Amino acid sequence: MEIPSIQVLKHAELTSTIKGRILALCSDAYEEDFAPHFELLHAATHVLAMVRGEVVSHAAWVPRQLRLSAKRIPLSCAYVEAVATPIRLQRRGLGTMVLRAIDQLLDTYDIAALSPSEPRFYARLGWEMWRGPLYYLKGEERVHTPDEEVMIRRLRRSPAYLDLRQELESDWREGDVW
Repeated sequence: MEIPSIQVLKHAELTSTIKGRILALCSDAYEEDFAPHFELLHAATHVLAMVRGEVVSHAAWVPRQLRLSAKRIPLSCAYVEAVATPIRLQRRGLGTMVLRAIDQLLDTYDIAALSPSEPRFYARLGWEMWRGPLYYLKGEERVHTPDEEVMIRRLRRSPAYLDLRQELESDWREGDVW
């Protein structure tokens, strides 16, 4: 396979053709209809690995604010979503390529975070498992989510006091909270 080119596009810049290709790729990779999840990415920035018009790998991030510790210290977060490579092209470094491209684009964020489907894959790329309790806030209700897993990636702006054993809180959102 030839070396893919990387394209970075805001969600609003996606053509219907590219949207269809991303949707097909994610549906293939996740082995489910990805359309309901894709609709929730309206604030995303997409990173595409392309070969001759074909999307061979995809990842996106959405801006979120997470809060650290019981003091609720705000962290600007690039929350990574929809990391996907078609099953037939997996294990060729394409997912790694789009994640490394994302790393280069996150200078304005304190951390990157994601909910991993394959923790070993992300750990190999420098992502760390959050070990402290996870919560989300919906209105005034604070809900503990002990069954969720979150990994973070330290960035240039990550605070020195970032301790992965502290509490981490998010706001509730439609679809998957984490």
